[in-house]
Amino acid sequence: MSSSALSDGVPVAPAAAAAHPAEAAAVNPFPGLRPFEPDEDYLFFGRERQIDELLRRLRSNRFLAIIGSSGSGKSSLVRAGLIPALYGGYMTRAGSSWRVAILRPGHAPIGNLARALDTPEVLGAGGELAEFNRLLLETTLRSSARGLVDCVRQARLPDADNVLVLVDQFEELFRFKQSCSASRDEAVAFVKLLLAAVQQNTLPIYVILTMRSDFIGDCIGFQSLPEAINASQYLVPRLRREELQAAIVGPITVGGGRIAPRLVIRLLNEVGDDLDQLPVLQHALMRLWDYWRQHGDAGEPLDLAQHEAIGTLKEALSRHAEEAYQELGETEQAIAADLFKALTLQGDNGLGIRQPAPLATICAITRAAPADIIRVVNCFRAPGRSFLMPPPDVPLEADTILDISHESLMRCWERLLQWTGQEARSAWLYRRLADRAALHEQSEAGLLRNPELQLALQWRQERQPTAAWAERYGLHFERTMAFLDASKEAWEQELAEQALASRRKQRQTRRRIVVLAAAALVTLMFGIYALWQRNLA
Repeated sequence: MSSSALSDGVPVAPAAAAAHPAEAAAVNPFPGLRPFEPDEDYLFFGRERQIDELLRRLRSNRFLAIIGSSGSGKSSLVRAGLIPALYGGYMTRAGSSWRVAILRPGHAPIGNLARALDTPEVLGAGGELAEFNRLLLETTLRSSARGLVDCVRQARLPDADNVLVLVDQFEELFRFKQSCSASRDEAVAFVKLLLAAVQQNTLPIYVILTMRSDFIGDCIGFQSLPEAINASQYLVPRLRREELQAAIVGPITVGGGRIAPRLVIRLLNEVGDDLDQLPVLQHALMRLWDYWRQHGDAGEPLDLAQHEAIGTLKEALSRHAEEAYQELGETEQAIAADLFKALTLQGDNGLGIRQPAPLATICAITRAAPADIIRVVNCFRAPGRSFLMPPPDVPLEADTILDISHESLMRCWERLLQWTGQEARSAWLYRRLADRAALHEQSEAGLLRNPELQLALQWRQERQPTAAWAERYGLHFERTMAFLDASKEAWEQELAEQALASRRKQRQTRRRIVVLAAAALVTLMFGIYALWQRNLA
């Protein structure tokens, strides 16, 4: 584990770095919004105490649930803290030979588990079996609750090898479970696979979950999962001031730079009790480093001037995202709006939730060509930007999972906040419309009438929903749209009938006017005639 270069609370740069600052500062030591990866452990500071505690708990329990609020650094703690410690042999009895499968449940938890296992570093096969190994793994996983155990057993690993399955962003499973009955069955089966793997003692299989604390209550929907979490959960604590200082100064020192003590104090004070303290800080430091390289003197430390130039912690993230958005053309900006709406979801508590999806699904939702989506995604994941995942070195294919790098982007970028609110209202209108269509099909409700009809028609014209979009919020898209069309047709027919009745009434009125006018004319003529006769007499 790296140790921070601090002396009496003042950052100190190594002599070698100070001698050649321009060379050492070539690479940005901060990842931005994305989590640290296992090969970046030399840049990961301030978590030594927590890593030791995780190791202690993992020695006594092969199932570990790491719980924390959004922005608490759960993913980085495991990826760049715990996993490198395991590779380093810090769990003496288990040894240093670890096969680590990292996955997120997403829209296909068992399929994603098979994909994570099917790598050369875990259970991947070579030679003729390489092409079919993933299919074989997924079939085995789906065969029984002991599918994960069977996969490891069939791999015939050396006795000294341990298998670790890291399920990051475990809360995605709860949203997947709610999508349909088939999803619920797969979610339940996925949890059974994980629990069965750690309940047996024949094979050294370990399972680690990371989960947002506001989803802890959803675990009650899975049998035996609450008990497993109660026995092993670790609630990620807030970083102490000295630990946060190490997280700021350490990477800068390793990167060959220096930071002014007054800027360290300013950053520590600005972090305060912010929910997104770590990702926002990491992003601001990434921007600060880039700005310092582009506009500063490599021999001078990072200071308040650069911090003010990027917008400080309060505005740095929103400004940076808006800068990327403004680089797009008008058509691409519209695609970006649909893209981010497709990747976000507003929870019941009003907070944004990430909703990763394959590139092909995004194309179906937005009606945009893959090349157009890729062009927009690349703008938001360009070097120096980490708003979207995967990283820029990963090619984008039809089945590549796109995702927002961190929830803090949904809380700090003003434009995305607006988009998320628009999408939440759009989803509410669609669900309401779908429920009304279902009631109408059961003869329990009539067709839509104004003002509800006009509201629904205006929504469809502006949102232009697709079946792929509607799958996120409910089934029966065709039925719902047919119900809306029938309501519109009935309304138009009613308008036509009203217009016809109005024209008939107008014709009748005109006839009455003509008759009355003729009668008045005749009466007038008779009056004139009578008057004329009277004058003659």
